[in-house]
Amino acid sequence: MDYHIQKQTRNPMLKANLEIIRELKSFIRLINKDPDVLPKFTTIEGAFSRTRKLPFERVVLLIAKLCKKTLSVELDNFFEELSIPSSCSVSAFTQQRMKLEPYFFQLWNQLLATCFYAYYGDKVKRWNGYRLIAADGSNISLVNPPALKKHFGGQSNQTHDFVQAKVFYCYDVLNEIVLFPKIKPYRCGELLIGYDTVRFLQSDMLMIYDRLYCNYKMIALHLWQEKEVKFVIRGNENQLFIQEFIASGKCSDIVSVKPTPSAVKGLKESGYQIDDNTLLKVRLVRVDLKKTVETLITNLWEEEGHPDSEFKELYFKRWGIETNIALQKNNLRLESFSGLTPQSVEQDFFATVFIANLHALLIKDAQGSIAINYPNRIHEVKVNKNKSYGQLRKYIVALFITQKPDHILELLTAYFIRNPVTIRPGRSFERIIKNKQSKSKHKTFMNYKPAF
Repeated sequence: MDYHIQKQTRNPMLKANLEIIRELKSFIRLINKDPDVLPKFTTIEGAFSRTRKLPFERVVLLIAKLCKKTLSVELDNFFEELSIPSSCSVSAFTQQRMKLEPYFFQLWNQLLATCFYAYYGDKVKRWNGYRLIAADGSNISLVNPPALKKHFGGQSNQTHDFVQAKVFYCYDVLNEIVLFPKIKPYRCGELLIGYDTVRFLQSDMLMIYDRLYCNYKMIALHLWQEKEVKFVIRGNENQLFIQEFIASGKCSDIVSVKPTPSAVKGLKESGYQIDDNTLLKVRLVRVDLKKTVETLITNLWEEEGHPDSEFKELYFKRWGIETNIALQKNNLRLESFSGLTPQSVEQDFFATVFIANLHALLIKDAQGSIAINYPNRIHEVKVNKNKSYGQLRKYIVALFITQKPDHILELLTAYFIRNPVTIRPGRSFERIIKNKQSKSKHKTFMNYKPAF
């Protein structure tokens, strides 16, 4: 395939990606050069003020590169990419990274997401005008030095302690962008993190939740925002009003939900004054599956143009967040951290989310070309994400230090287009747990070798 044949067609996305890269580079330069701004992203006074082999920009790029090999090897490769003849010690890198606040990567990722929506404009995929955002949490396993065990906690059985952290994402399932990522101690409840995240939501978002989030408080927080936030929540079959709806046999119904005592208490703690008679009006929609019946709770009304028939497919789109978490844990090897302190774990977590989001942007151009250049395939094809992640990691440093990032983007796009994988609809596999650990997380055994 001649890559340049399609270059003009993809030019708007290429131009948008170049602008986003420019903004991300400018953000690093702004922080590094402004003595009033830099201290906000450092842990000690005067950090990164002296000339060293690992100044602020290099520490950022090295962490963003996702160091999954032995650190001494990663450092040698990094300095070779910079065309610097001698490397530095692992100890020097460890000391320098401890001066950097993990908040930098959190804000850098926020900038990337903001730029995506701004520069992509009408190319941002929406569902009936809404950004489709799925929210979910997960546990990640850590090694167990005292510092991590003290900070994050975890689980234990008769013989072992398992140090774990709780992570939480809001995921734009149509555009494959992670928003508002969080990493917390293991005992921090996923539901509590979800409550706290509602205040960051915007009125053009349609939130999708599984049944863990089915409660009065979560519904109320969405309805009572300054501008109501739309939602779809899978109903919990243990709740009485859900049981009554299923028993009624109705396809759809409008009901009023009463608060529980815990909901009254929880909302008062959040600044809302309610009592037992404060009712919430919601719509219930029945979804019949092969083996069960699901009930969806929503504030998308039929008179607004949302028939019952659209909700089954709509809720199924939530699965995208499960796929994204799997990609981070398996393809990007999220749980292979490059440090043994809470600070390094948080840096690596936010850097992984950043790279996942950057990858999602950079493959959009290639995905459009694949659709054009493989028109006669029986099934749709897509970019091979395992190989494309590996290639992005190979060029990530060059992308941020070169004066011609357009050349790097063209090289990456040409690589992404090659050897796509087939999308086979309707595939499902029984989950086989190969390593049963009664009180630790399930580990996925990959059927491929990581690309880096």
